[in-house]
Amino acid sequence: MEKLLSPQSLILLIGGALLFGSALTLGVYLFQRSFNRSMKPNKPRPARVRLEDEAAFTLATIKAVVTQLKTEQKATQEKLMAAERRAEENARKFELLAREIDYGLMIFDTEGFLTFSNPLVRKLLAVDTWSRRTYAEILKDIAPLSELVGACFAAGTEVRKKIVELPGSDGCKGRVEVSVLPTRDRTGALEVVACVFRELAPPAPGA
Repeated sequence: MEKLLSPQSLILLIGGALLFGSALTLGVYLFQRSFNRSMKPNKPRPARVRLEDEAAFTLATIKAVVTQLKTEQKATQEKLMAAERRAEENARKFELLAREIDYGLMIFDTEGFLTFSNPLVRKLLAVDTWSRRTYAEILKDIAPLSELVGACFAAGTEVRKKIVELPGSDGCKGRVEVSVLPTRDRTGALEVVACVFRELAPPAPGA
């Protein structure tokens, strides 16, 4: 997978392009003025500008562009830092809330890898969620649940409050009520798949 450029790198790249474009435009302008003078020698001309003055003007223009780019870069970096701080704070609050709710929660990214789970889901499903693995690996022993998550990734299928039986180590089957919910960005592309679990009482004997 190709490594994406960081926002800071993109800013420097765009700034360099703008600086190069400004210098090129100024050079074309000065060349055109000089060419027009040589083509019209009889036309009255204002007092000749010394080469030193033109060089000073060019240097001043370049310095002004660089100063403006640095100012814009600083402002953009400050906005990025503020956005990162808000994102970290929101993530921290979300994790605190997710640990306190009475529902199990698992969140998978666009590639199917687990990115978050709260302690309750590990208790309900009796699965290892500590390592970074895909839903197929984590839920390999709970085929019905793995199929629901897979259908959500493949076709965006949303499931609400479906009862799934879980295999028990003592031969007794447990039950959970599960909702599998996809979330999408503004373009409609899949962002994450969230699975919400609620523990159900075991079925009555003979039921």
